[in-house]
Amino acid sequence: MKIKQNELNKYVKKIRESSAKITPQRLEILKVLLRNKDEHYTTEDIIKQLKNKKIGQATVYRTMELFCQAGILKKVNFKNEDIARYDLVDLTVPHFHHHLVCNNCGRVMEITEDLLETLEERIESVYNFKVTDHELVIKGVCATCQTGENHEQT
Repeated sequence: MKIKQNELNKYVKKIRESSAKITPQRLEILKVLLRNKDEHYTTEDIIKQLKNKKIGQATVYRTMELFCQAGILKKVNFKNEDIARYDLVDLTVPHFHHHLVCNNCGRVMEITEDLLETLEERIESVYNFKVTDHELVIKGVCATCQTGENHEQT
């Protein structure tokens, strides 16, 4: 997937707003994330993607944490994994998207609609609690597993 320059610039701006510098290594990691927006990569997946760029493992780990702190990346765990996966934040929407996770094959599907607005309004009204974001993971069985068809795990 080709990266649009204006999209890259939005993420770079957000990183700089967190008082972090944009190094060539951080830019390469950001480009991997932008080219693969629908993936839920582990740090090891990013390292594999960058094997020809000669970017060290420690640099990738530190950068992933820095990107989380800057608000452009979210750490997520699916299917009771011990390993963290990362999801690029869509800077054009006010809330993070939700996930459907298949209990059988581990497939992860994203729900982009924000279906919790009424709940947020109620929480703010009843509990006097200002909601700034939310995350929702719904676990179940995907259509492919329900029909018994074979497919690769994601």
